[in-house]
Amino acid sequence: MYPLLLLSLVAIGVIIERLLSYRTIANDSPGLLAEVIKKCEQGSFDDALSLCERQSGPVAACLAAVISHRDQPVEDIERHVQEIGEGYFIQLDKYLPILDTTTTISPLLGLLGTLFGMIGTFQAIAASKDQGGRDTILAGVGEALYATATGLTIAVICFIAYNYFNSRQRTVTIETEQSSTKLINVLRARSLIQYQSREKLGVG
Repeated sequence: MYPLLLLSLVAIGVIIERLLSYRTIANDSPGLLAEVIKKCEQGSFDDALSLCERQSGPVAACLAAVISHRDQPVEDIERHVQEIGEGYFIQLDKYLPILDTTTTISPLLGLLGTLFGMIGTFQAIAASKDQGGRDTILAGVGEALYATATGLTIAVICFIAYNYFNSRQRTVTIETEQSSTKLINVLRARSLIQYQSREKLGVG
């Protein structure tokens, strides 16, 4: 039970830390992309950059990187976005392997504790030469099963928490990549429009 108690305390600490951290690093900034695109189409790049800088999370940071490096080639912009995004994605994945490991180990530790408890119970009965120890056996087995129940409870809680954080991580990652790509496409389209206009005006 002591290893299970330690695992449960670690798991609770990780869950609380992740819940607090995900409030900022998992912010997908809903509605920000539309506002930024609108500002960029109007040519108000400084206002668009200010909108991004006022929000936290990978989406806002990557959009700000696109705007800040808009004069560079697309490949360079994508590298800047990838560098910033990966920094956030590493933070999102932090400590999640602990929950995954706890989900796997805690039921096994519970079963192991139950086996040791039952072995101890039968050894005690054999040592006392108690031929009518039916109640003693049931009480010992019942007590030993607490370890299995505890291990399964910890595993269920960690499994739910891990899947929740993993789902948030995937959502934020996809949202960041899609938002950055859409903004890059808008900026490219805008540049093409300007280039075509200069061609028509210059006529050679």
